[in-house]
Amino acid sequence: MARILNHNAWRLVATGLILSAFCVTALAQSEGFDATLSTPIVIDTNTGDLVASENAQLSYGDWLVSADEIRLNRQTNRAIATGNVIFTRYDIRLVADLLDYSLNDQQARAENFRVGNGKYFVSGSLLVGNPNNFKFENINFHPGEPGTYLFKARANEIAIVDQKEIQGKRISFKLGVVPFFIIPNVSQPIDAERNIFNANLDYSGHIGGSIGGEARVPINSNFRAGGNLALTTKRGILAGPAFEYNFGESENTSFGSFTSGFIDDSLEEIAPDLITGNPIDDERFFAEWQHNQNWGERGALTAYGRWWSDSEVTREFNEDSFDEMQDPDTYIEANYSGENWQTTLFSRISPNHFQNFTERLPELRFDFFPTQIAKGLTHSGSISFAKLRNDRLSEFPIKSGADRVDAYYGFRHTRPLKSGVTLTTKAGVKAIHYFDNMVGTEASDFGLFSPYRLTPLSIFDDYTHALPRPSMKEGTRGYGDLGFDLKFTAYSQREFKNEVWNIDGIRHIFEPVISYRYAPDLDSNTANATFDIPAFSNYLTPIDLEDRRDIDSIGEHQITRVEFRNRIQTKDEEYGSRDLARLDFAIDYLVDDFNQGKDFSDFVSDIEITPAPWLELDFFSRYSIEDSFTRELNTSVAITDPGYWKVGFGNHFLRSHIEQYFAFCEYSLNENLKLYAVAKFDQKSDTYYEQRIGFMQRALEKYGIKYELRFYEGNRRESDFGVRIGIDLFDE
Repeated sequence: MARILNHNAWRLVATGLILSAFCVTALAQSEGFDATLSTPIVIDTNTGDLVASENAQLSYGDWLVSADEIRLNRQTNRAIATGNVIFTRYDIRLVADLLDYSLNDQQARAENFRVGNGKYFVSGSLLVGNPNNFKFENINFHPGEPGTYLFKARANEIAIVDQKEIQGKRISFKLGVVPFFIIPNVSQPIDAERNIFNANLDYSGHIGGSIGGEARVPINSNFRAGGNLALTTKRGILAGPAFEYNFGESENTSFGSFTSGFIDDSLEEIAPDLITGNPIDDERFFAEWQHNQNWGERGALTAYGRWWSDSEVTREFNEDSFDEMQDPDTYIEANYSGENWQTTLFSRISPNHFQNFTERLPELRFDFFPTQIAKGLTHSGSISFAKLRNDRLSEFPIKSGADRVDAYYGFRHTRPLKSGVTLTTKAGVKAIHYFDNMVGTEASDFGLFSPYRLTPLSIFDDYTHALPRPSMKEGTRGYGDLGFDLKFTAYSQREFKNEVWNIDGIRHIFEPVISYRYAPDLDSNTANATFDIPAFSNYLTPIDLEDRRDIDSIGEHQITRVEFRNRIQTKDEEYGSRDLARLDFAIDYLVDDFNQGKDFSDFVSDIEITPAPWLELDFFSRYSIEDSFTRELNTSVAITDPGYWKVGFGNHFLRSHIEQYFAFCEYSLNENLKLYAVAKFDQKSDTYYEQRIGFMQRALEKYGIKYELRFYEGNRRESDFGVRIGIDLFDE
């Protein structure tokens, strides 16, 4: 997938073009024209020009011009260099057939010029203009050095207007001599933060050859509109509208974008949906919208919408979007903040038929942040009103909904017991009330293996039936919240130096924390629901009742949590100190956790070791104390020689689900060119499910042109082989 000229591209192209103009604008920086012409000098009696033609050089400050002949007229303040013109200043070098500069009107002209600084190379037939307005004709722009098979941009004409805007005619983007995208005309602010277009050039077996792009043409200074188009050899044509906008200034801003695509998939047999196993219709589409808005420093609105015809459409036709999010989300959130409070209106909907999650239609929430009312004593609270709906996907569809109020109020008191020992106590209450809490309409709605039967607190009031009866209840659940945190902090420090590891002294910070929480059941027998229930999480459940989102499944419980936090640090000249290692361990003792049938949670280890800037080690594991086995293990090691090479490897393990290993390496041939390779292995299927080998041309730290081969194995939608020319320009 090639992404060309994103929001920084024109700015950097402009920088490259201005480099070629910089040599002549430099002359305009002074009030006079106090230049020195090399000897021997002759005087042209007809024009009054001083003429140097033997090793001719013209110097002024820190710039130097050499040429076959240089003419300097002190009366008209004009200099003309012809034949093998070479201009140098700092790291900039310009070569031209002619360089003509007039100080009085600050007008410059360069013919058949070439200019570069190692990061850019620009050539053209004509440069003409003044310090604010330049025009280039028949121009070529190369990020980095030019090469036969590398990327370049070409334009019949490009103008820089008032140092603010680039105007271009017939701009083409090429790989070597092969053009793959053409823009007839364009107008773009130099400092624009928005895309002009993206372009795609790709080949893979399941799609075939693909070429296309997304163009957004300026309608005015705030709005751009265009379309998304991709031509594929195996699947047909994908097309759809696209636009973006940006309004407001300073603290009141509004910006967003929309992209879409529709295709009548011509593949004879489309692989079924990987999530549901259902067949996929040949009329496929995606539409994605995102919006951000601010009202001063207190108000903000964020919206994100993703409407897909099926779960695989972006995986096949919009890979950038799929890499960012595999499970599409659609929501809108508006909030307004005070000094110690915030009001939020949030709505989440499910427009995609292949998805299932709890919808909020909407939820209105008020949060009162911790506020001090006496020394060491704070209070906080929250209340929310939510209209919930969840249409679960199963053999027997279940339609459920509820109107729910959730409120919390509590106190927290912190005081030091002695140096390095702090005790925090807390007390509060949480109440949950349901209005018109409905699940199902008929007994046949529920299957024998309904997920409701496995919830910690059943939604059904009668277990005597083989198939639970439908339920519609209004009621309240209430829980107390009592607990404490006992935190110890200890330090140790010693002098130790190691130049290889760049260590100057070692400090160890040790923070053990013992936390206890008791949530007594005040009144929870009148109503239950299964809207907000536990989701898969690598880490331990939040211990504070006010922070838990699975409020429909909580019950009376007592939990003791023990954490050991460790930091090992050394001095750092730039930041004061840096971490050499972070080692955190935690486990819960479940005194009473609504009959879950176990005494301990998983033992969690989270470790990061960075003994030197060139070495990184990460380790995360969850070990089941009850069953004596590792439930999850993720590791990674990366070794880097900055600017030269990088090697890394690691694994992902989740018991009964995933056992995979990966390795990658990068090697820089020079500051602009780099080779890389990635290999990923799946132990369960005994396959190298993904391998990539590529070559990348670099011009900036975050810029690259990729030429990539892909090899896939195993049961997946992608084909076994693919070729990608991934062009990522100025990607931040």
